[in-house]
Amino acid sequence: MSDEQLLSVLREASDLQADLDAHLSAAAFDDLPPQGQFVLGAMAFRGGVATGGLKRVLGITDRQAGEIVDALVGRGYLDLRVDPADRRRIHVTLTGRGRAVALSLWDFLRTARWRLFPFRPGDIVISTPAKSGTTWMQMICALLILRTTELPAPMPQLSPWLDDMVCPRDEVFAALAGQSHRRLIKTHTPLSDIVTPPEVTRIVVGRHPLDTAISLYHQSRNTDSPGTAAAPAGPRAGQDPVAARKWLAQWIEDDSPREGQPSSMQGMMWHFSDAWTRRADADFLLFHYADLSADLPGEMTRLGRYLGVGTSGGDWADLVAAASFERMRAAANRIQPLGPARNNTAFFRRGGSGSGAALLSDGELSGYHARAAALAPADLLAWLHRG
Repeated sequence: MSDEQLLSVLREASDLQADLDAHLSAAAFDDLPPQGQFVLGAMAFRGGVATGGLKRVLGITDRQAGEIVDALVGRGYLDLRVDPADRRRIHVTLTGRGRAVALSLWDFLRTARWRLFPFRPGDIVISTPAKSGTTWMQMICALLILRTTELPAPMPQLSPWLDDMVCPRDEVFAALAGQSHRRLIKTHTPLSDIVTPPEVTRIVVGRHPLDTAISLYHQSRNTDSPGTAAAPAGPRAGQDPVAARKWLAQWIEDDSPREGQPSSMQGMMWHFSDAWTRRADADFLLFHYADLSADLPGEMTRLGRYLGVGTSGGDWADLVAAASFERMRAAANRIQPLGPARNNTAFFRRGGSGSGAALLSDGELSGYHARAAALAPADLLAWLHRG
C-alpha cells in the first residue's frame, strides 16, 4: 500500500472517529493511546511507523509519533527488539494484540462502507471468498444485464469492488453512482457483515475450499508479467508442487481468528456457512463453482430468470459462450487487467476442481476433513465438496 493509499484509508477512518472508538471499545481495545489505532493500522497496512502518509493524516511530529509508539509498547501492542547484527538498531513489530487492533480497524472500515453506501432497487451484490468464482459470476451477470459480448469496460469498472481499501471510498461510490445500468457490486465480505435493503439481490458462489485455497496460493505468486526483465529463471514459485503442498497444509492448520482474515480456512468456512443459512431467502441465490463448470447454460438460465432478463433468443448462445472459462481466459487482458507487474492470463489459471485435494497425502486430507467438520455443518460440507 502506497503512502497515498494509506493516507486515504486513515482519512476514511478519521471521518468516523466516534463510531470507530465505540467499535474498538466493544472489542476490548479501550486502553489505546490517542491515535494509537492509526499507528497500528499503518504498520499492518503499509509497514513502518513514521510514514509520510501517517504523519500527514494525523498531523503529528516525529516526536509525537515516538510518544505514541512508546505508549503502545508499554500497553503490549508493540514490541521493541534489538537487531542482533547491529545492536544500535531497534525493530518495532506488532504483537498479537497489536495485529488484532489493525484487523479490527480493517473490519470496521469494510463494514462501514456498506452502512454508508446508497443502494438502488435492483442492485446485485456478488459476495464470495476470493478465488471461488467472483470474476466468473461478475462476467455472467454483466452479460445478462448488458446483453452484449462486447463489454464496454473492464470488469473492475463495470463491477467495482465496494470495500477494497486500496481505492478511496468516495471514488468507489462515485463510480457506482455514475452507472445507469443495473449495478453489479463485488465484495469478498460475508453477507453477515453487509446490510442491504430487500430490493437488492445477493449472490454467493461456493467452491471446494481446498481448490479455493490453492488458487489463492497461485494468485499470490502471480507477480511476473510475460516479457518483463524481472521474471526469474526456472519455474515460478507458484509452480512448485512441494511449496504449494506445504502452504496448503499450513493453511489447513492455521487456527488464527477469522476476523480480518477472510481467506483463512476459518474465514472461508464462515462465509460459506453464513450463505448456507440464507439459501431459502427470497433475495438470495447460491451457486456452486462445479455447477458453473458442468452446466453453464443451465446456471445462466437459472440466474437470468431470477433477475427477470431474457434467457433465449439469437444472442443467447453467444452470451453463454462468452461466459465460458476458456473465453474469459483468452480475453483476460481486456476483462481483468491487473497492472504491469502481474500476468492477466494467469489470473484465470485453471478453472477446474480437485487440484487442492490432489496435492495432499491421505493423512493431510483426513486432517482437512476433521478441521472442516469442526467449522461447518455436514450438509454444507457435502455440498461444497461436490465436483
